Amino acid sequence: MPQSWESADKSIKKNVLKSGVFIKKPTECSTCTVIVEKINVSGTSEADLREKYHTTILDGEPEKTVIIGEAGSEIDEKIERVICMMNINERSLVTIIMPLEQSDDFVVSNKSIIVKFEIVLTHCKRYKSVWEWSAEEKYKVALRYKERGTELFKSSQIIDAFRKFSKACKLLITLEPIVDLELDTQLECNINDLRLALYNNMAICQLKQKNYQHVVTLCIKVLNKDENNVKALYRRGVAHGSMGDYEKAIADLKAVLTLESSNHSAKKQFDIYNTRLQASIQRNKDMMRRMFKTY
Repeated sequence: MPQSWESADKSIKKNVLKSGVFIKKPTECSTCTVIVEKINVSGTSEADLREKYHTTILDGEPEKTVIIGEAGSEIDEKIERVICMMNINERSLVTIIMPLEQSDDFVVSNKSIIVKFEIVLTHCKRYKSVWEWSAEEKYKVALRYKERGTELFKSSQIIDAFRKFSKACKLLITLEPIVDLELDTQLECNINDLRLALYNNMAICQLKQKNYQHVVTLCIKVLNKDENNVKALYRRGVAHGSMGDYEKAIADLKAVLTLESSNHSAKKQFDIYNTRLQASIQRNKDMMRRMFKTY
């Protein structure tokens, strides 16, 4: 087997120190036991790995149980990728490069942190390959990822939450076209509902990150299937308003208020954008009036 491996983006590198026993590699949902030792961090502290980068694999006791796909942070996802390239009893030196997080707004500089450690895969209860999963299995795993994403969102790990929602959505996309699968009606309904919920959840993550055009795109995916989806209408309205398109913002928020007249958040945003639109209209009128006076 190759004695070294590097990810395409060069953020992960694995050098085999001791070869293991050849097995089929760990896959999504496999349960693995690993021992992580000799952790060396440059560019930040081990405490920051826990507090800012939210690693659990590099925290605490050396022996860890890792379920592939369950990682709640970017650095742990990278470690999962390493584990999926390992054999039983293999010991490898791993190097992971992460961008240096400078603030709560995720402003990133050209500097990076470098984490090195040795890892041994001592046990693997391998799960079958994704292409062998039934539609129900994919739904249940996607639902679990969605619930985990919700936990991460509530913990203000917005980027990690988005990745988890996206991972769940990609799993459901493998079931398309779903009508050709001839599933039980309830299961098909559950899958479709979950997918819309995931698009909505990804939209709120993008809204938090001020990626307004992405918010609009995701909300359209929801509204194409459910034109009266209040969350999608509200989030698209706020995104339009944040981009200065007050007419579209008002149209979406007015639709929300038609469906939910007591929606205070929508009423507040509607008033804000309506005021800005009226001010813009008045400025244009004043400008035109000045122009005609000049001529």
